[in-house]
Order: sequence, then C-alpha cells, then structure tokens
Amino acid sequence: MAKIAFVGLGNMGLEMASRLLKAGHQMSLYNRTESRAESLICEGAKLHGTPKDACQGVDAAISMVADDTASRAVWLAPNGILAAKMAENGLAIECSTLSHDWVMQLAAASTPSPSA
Repeated sequence: MAKIAFVGLGNMGLEMASRLLKAGHQMSLYNRTESRAESLICEGAKLHGTPKDACQGVDAAISMVADDTASRAVWLAPNGILAAKMAENGLAIECSTLSHDWVMQLAAASTPSPSA
C-alpha cells in the first residue's frame, strides 16, 4: 500500500483520510488543530508538527483545507508541503475549493524547472 500524507482534517478531509487509512494505506497527518487527528491516530496514523514533516518520503500528499489562504500556507510556507522531499514520482493533490488564480499559481510553484 501507499504512504500518504493528508493535510487538513475538516469534516471532508477527516472522512477522506479515514477511508484511505481503512483501505490499508500508511497515513501521516498534519492539521492546525491536533485534536482533530485523534481518531485517526487511534487507527494507526501518525501526526506531524508541520506539513513538510508529514509529507517527507510519501507517495502522495493530499491537501483539503478551507480556502486560498490556508492552501497557500500549507503548500508554500518554509515548512510547507512543497518543502518536503517526497518519494520519486510522488503525487501532490489539492482537493480544496480554491480560486482559479491561486490554483494557477500553485501549479506554477509545484512544476519542476527544466534541467539545463
């Protein structure tokens, strides 16, 4: 099974992460309110202090947060998802409801530069 990081455990994120964990995936988590992760920790998930730490070495990083501001913070902060060293060919998945402009900025920020 895959190593998955889930960032954002609101109502929808908590249910999505729970289903992935129950399917047998190894799950690491980040949420601003740590208590939201308690049920998943009891099922075997591991809580981390930053999105970067949660996403180290994972096959897929999934974000489900409230808005553009929260998304920008979890992806681009110095301890954000894009600062993590994910597994080779790892997937970065953004599931939040976001503006078109921010999604285009995030796409540009997450696209590797071509090698010279």
